[in-house]
Amino acid sequence: MINFENKSKLYKCSLLLIGYVFCLFIIEIGILVFNFNIYNENVETNIFISENNSIDMTEGAVANFKVEVLESDEILYSIKVNTKTQIVKIYGIDENGEYTNLIKKMICSTGVSTPESGVFEVSDKYEWGALVGNVYGQYCSRITGPILFHSVPYTDKSKSSLEYWEYDKLGQAASKGCVRLTVEDAKWIYDNCKSGTKVEFCQEDDSEDIIEKKLPLKISEYNDELRGWDPTDPDPANPWLEYKIQNKGENK
Repeated sequence: MINFENKSKLYKCSLLLIGYVFCLFIIEIGILVFNFNIYNENVETNIFISENNSIDMTEGAVANFKVEVLESDEILYSIKVNTKTQIVKIYGIDENGEYTNLIKKMICSTGVSTPESGVFEVSDKYEWGALVGNVYGQYCSRITGPILFHSVPYTDKSKSSLEYWEYDKLGQAASKGCVRLTVEDAKWIYDNCKSGTKVEFCQEDDSEDIIEKKLPLKISEYNDELRGWDPTDPDPANPWLEYKIQNKGENK
């Protein structure tokens, strides 16, 4: 025979237990809100999310709690490649949000398959990339199809195997189609021009470019240790660093 009286008592106890747990939950929420308000009155925390998704947090004793998220998808630069003058120009954003602030010029070498016009976007990047001719380039940034920004080629993935005779051609058409740069300039694009950066190709008679054009140091005449390296490579093992210290007056 079922004892309905006992079942009724058990049901009531269950309800009381559920009510007790719910009250504890409400009290806990109240404590958390109270602590947050106290923190809100004394500390400002700025959270910056960088382009590589790392987080930098700083704290200071000021009035409001503030979270600031920097736009990680903002394109900071645009690039213009003039195949006629063999100059790459980097533009930053002006006060109107347009890319009109010229911030950097780079000497390059383009080639027979380089686009003469059109606008493309930087996509894939490779610290070392295999190139046509069984050679390699440092700091490769893809522009379109097989066309990349990259350093002057190396015979293997070694920074001391630079094709120095090709380095001496910077400033004139010499590649099969990619845009060759010094390591310093290729690395700058690799580090600063994220995927989505616009790259425009043109053929313009720009007398200012020609007048200001300063060709990189010709390195073929130097010894094997030096000419095997790009003089602009920031690697601490680069023998040009010591050489430049000892020969400060020489063109870099």
